[in-house]
Amino acid sequence: MELVAAALGRPATFFSTPTAIFVTFDDEAHGTRLLRVYPGNTNLGRYAELFDLQRSIQDESVSPQEAWERLQNIESMPEGYSQTVQVVAYGIVGACVGVFVGGNSTVVTTAGVIGLIVGCLLLGLSRRQYPLHLINVIAGFVACSLACIVQTWIAPSNFELTALSSLIVLVPGLHLTISINELATQNLASGSARIAGAMTTLLTMVFGVYMGYGFVAAFHPIPESVAPQTPSLMASAFVIVPIGLCLAVLFQTRHRDIPWLVLSTLIAYASLRVAGEFFGPFAAVWIASVVAGVTSRVLSHRLGLPAAVMLMPSLILLVPGSLAFAGMAQIMLRADLPSGVRLMATMMLTAVAIVAGQLLTDVISPTRDLHYSAQDAHTIQS
Repeated sequence: MELVAAALGRPATFFSTPTAIFVTFDDEAHGTRLLRVYPGNTNLGRYAELFDLQRSIQDESVSPQEAWERLQNIESMPEGYSQTVQVVAYGIVGACVGVFVGGNSTVVTTAGVIGLIVGCLLLGLSRRQYPLHLINVIAGFVACSLACIVQTWIAPSNFELTALSSLIVLVPGLHLTISINELATQNLASGSARIAGAMTTLLTMVFGVYMGYGFVAAFHPIPESVAPQTPSLMASAFVIVPIGLCLAVLFQTRHRDIPWLVLSTLIAYASLRVAGEFFGPFAAVWIASVVAGVTSRVLSHRLGLPAAVMLMPSLILLVPGSLAFAGMAQIMLRADLPSGVRLMATMMLTAVAIVAGQLLTDVISPTRDLHYSAQDAHTIQS
């Protein structure tokens, strides 16, 4: 925004938090203004169009009036994918994540079906303008209730893994990582606000899971969960492309950018698995974060795309949201405080490893003018 203001001949300074933007125009004696904003859903298609508009303004290839008209058109852009496609994407992501977390066939199938239901709930309740945290509670309750019903009366399963897989799109792992990055780069106000919001989202979701578990347990004791098994390399690789395609749908990516988004998920996963063969888990995450960051910046610069199109799906595969969810579930459902605290600590260390990788990326591949970094992810909100 500072680059756009300078290109328009109105230099300005901006200070942003997840819920407010302060603007100070240098050529006005009393030019400071406050804009109240509200976080929205990630929309990479709209962000890419804004990126193109920003370049046009800086190149002076459009007039301010033309830029304003394009901005209004971008704001009114329809969603690139139908609601049916989005709901199917929720289901496929749930099933694929069920493979990643080591669930058996019952977990994978159930997570896919519950993912479809969660997708319907999200779209339907969002249209009715339900508060986000209430949606999280309802989704957590429905997902855990159905997972426990399957485990109790249908087939051996693992309701924790099933609920996690079906709710993975709602888990605020990326926001937790971004908040750590903002704190590390001395953006204390924004980082503190973001980590508080992410933890609130996580707590409301886990509370819904807790209520769903208690609801089913009140009628019948829930059997022991089946222990997870480490998925084979072939099984994990088989679900990478579907996950990439579904992330393209859920992030509202432009159709012509989908191949690059899928490529980024393949690069991130391959680097994580290769590094994991030689290094510990935190070092592997750090290496994968560096590879994903450098690759996204180099290719995006050559392709004329915002780096976010490739970086965000890469980070999604690395972010520790599932660890945070599992840690809170251990504390609330199992009353296992040591295990829960250990998982939460692992989550924080994983987030730090990702942030360290992105900070090194800034050194290896420094940004020039138009750029994206993990701390700027809130600018992608629709």
